[in-house]
Amino acid sequence: MTARIELPARLTEIKAVVLLPACTLDEAVAPIEVLIQEGLPIVSLPPDSRVAPLMLRRIFGRRLLVGAHDLRTGEDAQWAIAQETAFALTLDEDAGLRSELVEAEIPQFPNALTPTEVARVWNVPESSAVQVVPAGAFGTGYAAQLAALVPQARLVVRGADTRHEVEAWLRAGASAACLGDRLTSDAFRRGDLGALRSRVRPIVDILARFA
Repeated sequence: MTARIELPARLTEIKAVVLLPACTLDEAVAPIEVLIQEGLPIVSLPPDSRVAPLMLRRIFGRRLLVGAHDLRTGEDAQWAIAQETAFALTLDEDAGLRSELVEAEIPQFPNALTPTEVARVWNVPESSAVQVVPAGAFGTGYAAQLAALVPQARLVVRGADTRHEVEAWLRAGASAACLGDRLTSDAFRRGDLGALRSRVRPIVDILARFA
């Protein structure tokens, strides 16, 4: 049996990943600096991003942990491996995708939603966690219900990123929440960085309660 690859220690400590939108490197640097300063030093990029993980690592070094999301194929896995990503949120059961990531020892979080799907994905030993998406589909009460029905599964949730939703999922035992457009808004399109700080701080306050 394949041993389960552990989550990055920093991810289990911070308990949040910021999913970056499409942007250029010039657009990304300032808001990422804000995220790091405010306590969200973990981000993720899709394989079609104009910003590559290695670019960000050259700029921010160990201050930033960079993963990948929306991986669907073996080619996507090869990109994530070449970019030395710290984790991978996958959206397909492609065997090539799974095996490439396992060989490179990159923790992978396949997607699921219902209790049956979550249990099935978690029972695959290559899964380091289950990416519950869209996590907001059934309301905040679903967090505790899912945790009770599949208590053994390690969950990373996506699509539930308001303060109330993040708190509900972490209280139910989720390992981390993925934060998207509601947090970043226009910050990665040369928007208001002060407003980004204002959106980040309440989320960080919630995360600190579960540290």
